[in-house]
Amino acid sequence: MESQEKDPVAIAIVGLGRAGWSIHVEAVRNRADFRIVDVADLNEERRTEAASELGCATHTDIDSLLAATSAEIVVVATPNFAHEEDGLKILNSGRHCIVEKPMAVTHEGALRLIEATGKADRRLFVHHQRRFSDEFQFLRETIDSGVLGRVFEIQLAWCGFARRNDWQTLKKHGGGNLNNTGPHIVDLALNLADGPVSSLMADVRHVKDAGDADDHAHLFMKTESGQVIDVQVTTSRALNGPRTVLMGSQGTLQAMDDKTAGLKFFDPTSLAPLEVIDELAVAGRKYGNDDVLPWQEEERAVSPAKAIGSFHDNVWSVLRENGDMVVKPEEAAEVLRVIEWAHRVG
Repeated sequence: MESQEKDPVAIAIVGLGRAGWSIHVEAVRNRADFRIVDVADLNEERRTEAASELGCATHTDIDSLLAATSAEIVVVATPNFAHEEDGLKILNSGRHCIVEKPMAVTHEGALRLIEATGKADRRLFVHHQRRFSDEFQFLRETIDSGVLGRVFEIQLAWCGFARRNDWQTLKKHGGGNLNNTGPHIVDLALNLADGPVSSLMADVRHVKDAGDADDHAHLFMKTESGQVIDVQVTTSRALNGPRTVLMGSQGTLQAMDDKTAGLKFFDPTSLAPLEVIDELAVAGRKYGNDDVLPWQEEERAVSPAKAIGSFHDNVWSVLRENGDMVVKPEEAAEVLRVIEWAHRVG
């Protein structure tokens, strides 16, 4: 029996802005395995729209929603600065929680949320939905296949040029490009990497948006093994280069977008061992050798061999089938450790 025919999850949503309405409501409103029972928003027009279109109860704030709702899981889609406080209220009410990224505005705040899940014996889902994307799954499969050899450098760049003037451009609301888009790209980078980040340099700056928060961030990191992670997330770059580069000991992947990727690689087992010549006076004054690498070049669709479903598929699986949580809160907290570090040094 398909999950859509099974016991639906009663869900409530706090905040009906872009994330709450356009992402979470849209993701579950037509699913038979979720049922929206309550929403909350300060804006009367949004509450009226929700009652009319969803047939659910409406509330002006999270407190009144939690006092009345039958939901077993509640979505936090409020402004960034409120994520921790709202998440704690939900967990302490005995309900599971989906929290938008960033899960908090500080690493310590993220750890407090994780601690609360243990005390409440509830589940905390952090909405890092890009982990479910074909792009991430394809890149992870490519690394794991060994076709590139040992991947020693990962470059991810999400770039464009646009001027913003909304609340997410203000520091006082926890805004900025690194806080808003950064959690997605940093999460992907850390989960493609071979271990935790042990060193970091960053340039985090405000260039042209109306507010005072950053609109450009460039992070250069190394893992404990020495693998390099180069992440650029900016709305201040008008001409773009590659979106993704994976550099390995026997090849490279390069993608200009999230649709197709070029690979150039060779099979080292088809080559004779290369031995160093430790002589200063090289015969014939010749440097290098006559090595001819058997390069193979391919263009591949950015599509994994096996898709893992969506974020909300995973929520349902965890709550109804005791499935494995794909995005663990501890991983999301590590994303915040790196972002907070970048803000501090950048």
